[in-house]
Amino acid sequence: MRRGLLLFLLASLAACSTAGRYRIVRPGLGCEPATRTAYKTLITLGYRVTAIAPATPERTGRIDGVKGGADGSPVRVGVVIECDEKGSVLTPVEPDVLPNWEYSRAFGYSFKSLVAMPEDVDVPRAAAGLEVRVHTLSPEEATMDLGAPATLGGAVAVRVTVRNHTDRAVRVDPERLSLVTPAGDSATPLAGAAFDAALASGPGGAAVRADRLGERRIPPKTTVAGYLVYPAATYREARISIEDVETGETEGFVTPVD
Repeated sequence: MRRGLLLFLLASLAACSTAGRYRIVRPGLGCEPATRTAYKTLITLGYRVTAIAPATPERTGRIDGVKGGADGSPVRVGVVIECDEKGSVLTPVEPDVLPNWEYSRAFGYSFKSLVAMPEDVDVPRAAAGLEVRVHTLSPEEATMDLGAPATLGGAVAVRVTVRNHTDRAVRVDPERLSLVTPAGDSATPLAGAAFDAALASGPGGAAVRADRLGERRIPPKTTVAGYLVYPAATYREARISIEDVETGETEGFVTPVD
């Protein structure tokens, strides 16, 4: 009898750690921004995301993460996301059967701070001149943004945003956009059969193919964005040359890969 009661209590406590005493209720917050902000929150708190299932009105979402604890052992946490036309409810999943709610409190504070910030994926910060932003698309971000991972074999998909604040038209050519590793090795975008082989089947790869950044003219006061795919590596910075259409002169940029 006592053993049965003990198992019942432990099961109840375990359910509490997932059902949660801490719940974040956000009326009016849609499924996509709720999932995206939850992902950013785990990253901000120092966790590596290990699994992600985006929330939809028909399906409860969940994101799991892990990081090293004080004793070196892995600390595994998560967040459950429920959403519909009225808004979203997020429930942190504690790492322990008998939680102290430290993770839930930290998640709640960080989420509320991040959700108040504007999305800046395609909005470089400069207000004048030319600006280039190169953002590595992780498999988790591809799942959120494109519906599925975009590449195979470790190939790196990046989203390139070029904002032309000038009064002159410019031309961007992906062949002039190389990514550089910490060791100083550079790579140009994959093309032809190598590009095709690097794309995953499904909506992620299809989206990268459809929005692939090609050589193009960028009119004054215009922003363009698109995807490129590079060989498997860790990249530190991007180097790009952009041409003034009228004069034919080129201007070089070095920007971090974020």
